Amino acid sequence: MKGYEILAFMIAASLIINSAAAQYWFQFGATGDQAAYYNTGAGVTIKTAQQPGVSDGSMGFWAGENLANGAFIQTGYVIENQSGSYPSYCTISKCTGYEYLKKGDAEWFYEYFEPGSNSSGFLGALGPDASAGTNGTINRYSFYYSQGNWHFLFNGNEIGSVDLGTGSSGTNAPVAFGELANTSSNNEYIAPVEFTNLSFYNEFGSEMPLPKGYSYIGYGIGSDKSLQNPYSVSEVGQRVNYFQVGSGLNQSSNGYELWSLGYHLRTVSKYGTGNSNASYRAYATEVISEPEYVYINNGTRAKFTGWVGTGSGSYTGASNVAQVSMSSNITEYAGWQVQYLFTVNSSYGQTNGTGWYESGSTAYYAISNSTVYENSSARFAFEGWSNGNRNTSGTVSITAPYSVNTSFSKEYYVSAHAAYGNLTGTGWYKDGAPAAISITGYIANKTVNSRSSFYAWDNGSATPYLSFIVHAPVNITAIFKSQYLVQLDAIDAYGNEVFPSNIYIDNSPVNTTTFLFSGTNYTVNGAYYKGTYIKLDQAISANSRKTIFISLPIYNINLTATDMFGMPANATVYLNFANGTSRYLQLGSSGRAAVSEVPYGYLNISATYSGLTEHASTDSGSNIKLTFVSIYDIAAFAAIIVLAFLLYFASKSIMHGPGASKRQKL
Repeated sequence: MKGYEILAFMIAASLIINSAAAQYWFQFGATGDQAAYYNTGAGVTIKTAQQPGVSDGSMGFWAGENLANGAFIQTGYVIENQSGSYPSYCTISKCTGYEYLKKGDAEWFYEYFEPGSNSSGFLGALGPDASAGTNGTINRYSFYYSQGNWHFLFNGNEIGSVDLGTGSSGTNAPVAFGELANTSSNNEYIAPVEFTNLSFYNEFGSEMPLPKGYSYIGYGIGSDKSLQNPYSVSEVGQRVNYFQVGSGLNQSSNGYELWSLGYHLRTVSKYGTGNSNASYRAYATEVISEPEYVYINNGTRAKFTGWVGTGSGSYTGASNVAQVSMSSNITEYAGWQVQYLFTVNSSYGQTNGTGWYESGSTAYYAISNSTVYENSSARFAFEGWSNGNRNTSGTVSITAPYSVNTSFSKEYYVSAHAAYGNLTGTGWYKDGAPAAISITGYIANKTVNSRSSFYAWDNGSATPYLSFIVHAPVNITAIFKSQYLVQLDAIDAYGNEVFPSNIYIDNSPVNTTTFLFSGTNYTVNGAYYKGTYIKLDQAISANSRKTIFISLPIYNINLTATDMFGMPANATVYLNFANGTSRYLQLGSSGRAAVSEVPYGYLNISATYSGLTEHASTDSGSNIKLTFVSIYDIAAFAAIIVLAFLLYFASKSIMHGPGASKRQKL
C-alpha cells in the first residue's frame, strides 16, 4: 500500500508540547479495504492503556479516515508526555477552554483538517484529564455524517460536530491506528493497546463491521522516514476484528491480512455486557460471560439466570461463564431476574428481613427487641413501623426498592414509695405524657387519739393526688407524720358555746373533732354561723390530745322602744342581718325584745310606731334604745306646761288679793 495519506492528530500535539526537535510520526494499526469505500462514518472500541514512561513525543490511539474532498477526520484518546495547560477546544479562529492535563493520563479527543489543508494547527477538542479512564477502561470512539455535519461520539454521547463540505469518504476506507508522534527516536516503549469492532457506516446510516482488515506499519504525512518503524500490529487469539498495537508484538508486514469474517456470535442481554455482535473464525472456541449480578441503581439489580442459545455449537444453561464453538452463526440470550433491595432499619434492637428479593415476592420483617433499656429507669419502647404496621413483625410484597423503619419512643419509669396506704400510678410513661400518682388508705391509727398520716411527698407536694408531665425518671417517697385528735369548741363573745356550721383551718373546712399534725402551725381562717362567714386569724397547733376554743364575735342584741315620757312603745321593728336575711318583731306592751347570738352583732333596724319611723344599727352587740315622739305626746306635754303656768299664776293672785291683806294684818 502507498505511504498512508492521513494527517495525524499528533501534528497538533507536537505544537502543544512544543518539542522543536521532534520529527517522526510512527503509525501502526489496521485499515479496511474497498468494501468500506464511500462510507459515512467509522468507529472502533479501544481499551485504555496508560503509557507512563513516554518521554519523547506523544502517543495517540484512534480511528479516522480521509474524506472525499481531501478533508481528514479522527477520534480516539491521547497521552501527553508532560503535564501542562492545553486547549480544550480549537477552531480556525481561536482556541478556548484551557485545561490542565497530567503526564501519562489518557484523554479522549477528536480532530479534523479542512479540505486540502496540511495545517499544523490543532482543530478539534480535548477531553478533561483522564477522561478516557485508567488501565483496562473500554471506550467506543466513532464519527458519522448526518444533516450537513460530521458528529463525534464518545461511548455513544456526542462530544462535537463540524461541517467539512462533504458527507462521504469517497475512495477511502477507515483506519484504526496507534501513533507515536513528534518524536526524535524510535526507542520509546509502547505497551500493547487492544482494538476491536472496527466498523463503518454504510450509505443507509447502518453501522457495519469491516469485512476485512489489513495491517499498516508506516509513517504519517510529513514524517521523517530515516528511522525504521519498530512498532507493529497483531491479531488477538482467533477473534475476528480484534487486534493490538504497540511494542514487542510479532512483526507484521505492511498490507498483511489480519482478518476476514467467519461466523457471527450475537449476544442479547438486557443487562450486564449488553448486546454484542462479533465475527469469529470458523470452529473457534469462544467464551461468553455475564456477571452474576448487575446493579442497576442503589436499590435495584438484575440476577443472571442462564443462557439460551441457538445455532450449532451454542450453549444453553445456568452458568454465567460458558464456551461456544463457532460451527455456525450463534445467538445467545442472557436471562435476568430483577431483584429489589428491601431494607429494614432501626435505631434500637435487632431487625431481620433486609436483603434482595425477586420482583413480586413477599418479604418478612421483624424487630427482635420491642423494648431496649438505656438503664433501669429509662428505655425505648417500640411503637410501630413507618408503613403503619404496629406489630413487631409483618410482610410486604416487593415490587420496587422498599424500606421500613421502626419508630421508638423514649419512656421513663415513675416510682413511688409509702410506709402506709396503697399507691397507684407507678410504671413506665412516654416522654411528655401526663402521669398521676395517688395514695389511698394512708392513715394508720395508733390510739384513739393519735395516728400516723400522709403529710407530703418528698418533692414538696402536699396533696396525696399528684399529677405532672413526665420528662425524666421520677422517684418520690411519701412522708408520714403523727396526728393528734383535737376538739374545736366555738364560743361567743360571752364565753357561751355556739355551734357554727363550718370551721375553716388553713382555708379548708373541718369538723369540730379533727386530727392535726404534730409540730405544725395552723391558722383558723373563719367559720360559718347562721349563714354568715366570720373571718378569723387564730393560730393553733397540737402536740397531744386537746380541746381548742375558737372565739367568735357573736353577740346578743337587746331592743327597747319608749315614747318621750319613757312609756313602753309597742313598735313594729324590721331587722336586717349580716347574712342578708331579715325578720319582723312586734315589741308588745313591754316595748322590749331580745335577739340572741347575732354574728358580728351586725344589725340594721327600722322601727315604726304611731306613724313615726326610727332607725338604728350596731355591729358589736350593744343595747339599742328607740324613742318615739308623737303628736299626742307633744300635745300632752304642751297641756301640762299650760296647766303648770295656770297653777303658777293662780297661786300669785291668792297671795296678793284682798284676802291676802287681811291675812297680813292678822
